[in-house]
Amino acid sequence: MSPAPLTFDRYMREHYDAVPGMSSAFAAQVCAATMRLQRERGWGGDAAEIGAFEGRFLIALALALQPGERALAIDLYDWPDIHVGLRLRERLAGLGLAERVDIICADSRRLAPQRLGGGEGGRAIRFFHIDGDHQPQSLARDMALAFACMAPWGVICLDDMLSPAYPELGIAVAQALQANPQWAVFCVVDREDIAAAAKFLLCRQEYAQAYGEALAREFADRVWGMQAQFARHRALVLAPRPRLTRFNPGGSVDPVQ
Repeated sequence: MSPAPLTFDRYMREHYDAVPGMSSAFAAQVCAATMRLQRERGWGGDAAEIGAFEGRFLIALALALQPGERALAIDLYDWPDIHVGLRLRERLAGLGLAERVDIICADSRRLAPQRLGGGEGGRAIRFFHIDGDHQPQSLARDMALAFACMAPWGVICLDDMLSPAYPELGIAVAQALQANPQWAVFCVVDREDIAAAAKFLLCRQEYAQAYGEALAREFADRVWGMQAQFARHRALVLAPRPRLTRFNPGGSVDPVQ
């Protein structure tokens, strides 16, 4: 008897932490829930990731796809060594996902939307995870690529937001949103620790309420007590341990669960 196909839940339980990478399990759960909402509403399309590395987050996205949809794994595959792409291929094959993932060895900053199926008459992407080289100029180019490839209901997920290691990435995001006002951040997924940094989830303005309300219901016990304030809108904040700070009259500070 052949083994049962790998599911998202089993991957998270049995494999996620063992795959090299720094994306948080909590963020993967939130993104999978977002893709499930898309499926329930009939919003199809492919998934893509810039910075696939050895596949930790990519595999989670691939397992959230519907039959006939594909995941695009974009990377130069040259760090930390030239065998990283081989390890990814072997892992995908071992998990039974080789046919679901297209590996694209390329510099994302020089990719045309048509290479990813974008453009008129092409396949659209419904979920795009950007985890590139973490330079503001690169993030701006990667976001422009994603904007050009997305289905109308598509979601863009930006990695390592608010990280102390990359404090200028937020500037690139603000500039991109100013230049593309039809897009908005609808959810901030808080960090798990210093390594697994926060993510921003973006969509077109007309879909932001639907996504935000659905995630707030799905993760009701993970909703932070304040919203994220952007220049033109506010966004839901989800956190693994949501808490606020209470200031006591004597000057001490206590966490409020």
